Amino acid sequence: MIHPSPPLPWDVAFVYALPHGVVVGVHLPGGPEPVDDEPMSRLLAPERALAAGLRGYRQVQFVGGRLAAAAAFAELGTRRAPVLSDEHGAPSLPDGWVGSISHKQDLAVVLVARGRTGVGVDLEDTDRPRPGVAARVLTAPELAAVQALPESRQWVDTVVRFSVKESVYKAVHPTLRRYVGFGEVEVWPGTDGTDRVQPISTDLQGFEFEARHEWIGCRVLSTVRALPTARALAG
Repeated sequence: MIHPSPPLPWDVAFVYALPHGVVVGVHLPGGPEPVDDEPMSRLLAPERALAAGLRGYRQVQFVGGRLAAAAAFAELGTRRAPVLSDEHGAPSLPDGWVGSISHKQDLAVVLVARGRTGVGVDLEDTDRPRPGVAARVLTAPELAAVQALPESRQWVDTVVRFSVKESVYKAVHPTLRRYVGFGEVEVWPGTDGTDRVQPISTDLQGFEFEARHEWIGCRVLSTVRALPTARALAG
């Protein structure tokens, strides 16, 4: 389990080495106020130019994600490079690097890895059950499996599946470049944190997935690497 440090805005909360890359969390101030000059000055010039055009939470999250990426590059022992955004808002890393970003109001999390195969990261809360989420994000077999669990475990199991799906969608984005629905994969959580991802839709059957989840307090942190098969690359 990850044990975050006390929250100080814009400071690194944790650094964690996972099989899919280095994960770094950065504390956010919690509000939508414009980012001060000091954290903005820590960005590289191209990042700072993009951040200046953003407002509210989008600016806060952008800055937090890029500061987290800077710490990840340092952890990986490589020269820092700008992390910009593609036309869909996903992080765009230099050639030879892949990455993904997730946010909560108080925390930005980045996953950075060497390579060319897509990765995804997602962070979700489990402390506030939300009725109706399971029926919206789970397939019929997944929902049946969740409902067979003791009631005390159903919400957490739902959130783990939801989080891994979010990471899957981020991991396949560089290849598919389209919205992916919740019913296009099924997630089967493992007790050791290693999760099985079963593609359902034709597009996603062109990938092999490595997936796992960790815990940050009562939050689920999931990471995924999507390995396109020859079929996906050709399509």
